[in-house]
Amino acid sequence: MHGVGPSTVLGGRYAVQRRLEKLPHAERWSAHDTTLERDVVVVCFGEDDAHAPATLDAARRAAGLDNHRLVRVLDVGRSDGTAFYVEEAIAEAHTLAQVLEQGGLPAEEARRIAGETATGLEAARSRGLHHLRLTPHSVLRAPDGTIKVRGVATAAAMDSDDDLDSASAARLDAVGVVALTYAALTSRWPLPTPVPGLENAPRVVGGVAAPSEIAAGVPGDLDALCRLTLNDDQGPLSPGDFASQIAPWAPTQVVGLGGSSTRAVDDGVDRTIALPVGDGPGDGPAGRTQGNAPDRAEDPAQGAAGASGGAAPYDQDTQVFAAPGDQRTQPAGAAGGPGAAGAAGAAVGSALGAAGTAAGQAAGAAAHKVGSFAKAAADKAADRKAAKEAAAERADARRISLDEALVEDSTPLDPPLPMLPQETAQTTRDQSRTVLAIVAGFLVVVMALGYWGVTKIGSGTNLGFDTPSDTVTVTGPATTVTPDETPAPTESATTEAGGEDFAILSATGFDPEGDNAERNGEAPRVFDGKTGTFWSSEGYASANLGGLKKGVGVRIDLGQVRKVSEVDLVLPDPSDVTVYVGKDRTLDNAGELGTSKGKDGDVTVKGTAVDGQYVIVWFTSVSQVGDGRFRATLAEVTVR
Repeated sequence: MHGVGPSTVLGGRYAVQRRLEKLPHAERWSAHDTTLERDVVVVCFGEDDAHAPATLDAARRAAGLDNHRLVRVLDVGRSDGTAFYVEEAIAEAHTLAQVLEQGGLPAEEARRIAGETATGLEAARSRGLHHLRLTPHSVLRAPDGTIKVRGVATAAAMDSDDDLDSASAARLDAVGVVALTYAALTSRWPLPTPVPGLENAPRVVGGVAAPSEIAAGVPGDLDALCRLTLNDDQGPLSPGDFASQIAPWAPTQVVGLGGSSTRAVDDGVDRTIALPVGDGPGDGPAGRTQGNAPDRAEDPAQGAAGASGGAAPYDQDTQVFAAPGDQRTQPAGAAGGPGAAGAAGAAVGSALGAAGTAAGQAAGAAAHKVGSFAKAAADKAADRKAAKEAAAERADARRISLDEALVEDSTPLDPPLPMLPQETAQTTRDQSRTVLAIVAGFLVVVMALGYWGVTKIGSGTNLGFDTPSDTVTVTGPATTVTPDETPAPTESATTEAGGEDFAILSATGFDPEGDNAERNGEAPRVFDGKTGTFWSSEGYASANLGGLKKGVGVRIDLGQVRKVSEVDLVLPDPSDVTVYVGKDRTLDNAGELGTSKGKDGDVTVKGTAVDGQYVIVWFTSVSQVGDGRFRATLAEVTVR
């Protein structure tokens, strides 16, 4: 930036030290605040630049944000033709782009970074501010693992592109966080605009390759969110929506190789992930006014929620990651000795090895089709080859002859005692030939049977492996069908035709008349396949929810629109429940599938099929549970 250098003092107090980064429309410098005696970061640009007024205005608005997940804007000013704004300095922090130069992160660290980033952006959204230019260069990770986002409002203002409506801006930031998650998992950038320092994600038909096609150990929910958002134009509508779908995440930094789940040593401090309060209804799952707050402390599993920067407590289960044990590979030794029997064993090993080699070559040919990742595979192969060659050299250095092995202190050792009588251990040439003939005959028979079985595939021939020993034939009465009548399908046929269980993408608490975050941390338990775990609502004074609201429940996200005709529930306690299906997240346009009154245990609610992406299990009357409070409880949900 013209006129700014190590000797410059801006605004009479900020002594510029060194340039940290050159941006497209500005420069970022380290500086020292001589008034408050602290280190800061100054972003400078020309006072006459076209974007200067909008950027300074955005910085003033961003200065009103006070959230520990956002880099704070401390000051805004002009000095001798230079416009600038001042940010807090994060000592020894690295951008996510710098971290990803070493490769993808562990899956749970990627989840943590994305969740913290989304929560910070949701706090800004609740104040009417958005980022709109989120990249791995916008996210900082401090040495203690703290995540901070910089550039809220200011990055878009520098590009003169901050005039989107609120819904479009929230969706753009949500897509940015999903792209950030993709990059953290794969070290590749999936959006069309390239990011310096990161490779572009491989393109496939319909968009970009899924993270699970590039990296190992990618969780199913993160993989599905990336595919739905980046390729199908679906997924979260706001950063808070995204955060609620991937929660909970680790409270501290997760370390290790990509795909692992080794966590840093816990410092003993309990943390609660907090999503910000919105300004009113309709602001998303993380931005609502909290209701029944005192009752949250009654459940020890929820923990104490600390509000920060106007953030409402967000119920969360703490997820613990245990460090894996120390695993070492022990070298395998091989013993061999002279004789014809050894030659026969070698022949068998050679034959079986050839078969294994052929199978490996076939698998390699299939894997070679994934051309998008040929470079990465070649690099890994080169590393493995180098390691194998080094191991071979070390083995040659340690190898000794048999004569040397039988000599100790220049005195020949006694021969080893035989485990079998000498006449048994010795093998004649005829016996060796017999062994080879038996093995060869066995291989021929196996190959012949395999070839015969392959020729019969698809021919409808019964190979006789599943033929029952006793067959009972039951002849039913004949059915006459007239041209104007069609026989009604049997109950078993109907169940079989419509019995497909739809995959569930996520689940959240549904409380439209309260804080709309009814114990979100427990909601994923309703599709974990375990009837012993369950979601429960907050506690109320009576069965009708204390007269405070008409109902409360759980919202299930199927990821795409489905034709839902049946929902199976496991209810730990008797309750009145109605199931709704809709294409959006509210009850306004949802269709009622069916109702159950006063039942518990396995309950099936079915009716005329309703099209929708969201299934809402809505409780209107609940039971008194062990703590004396009235709560809705739900153990499992299966959607068909």
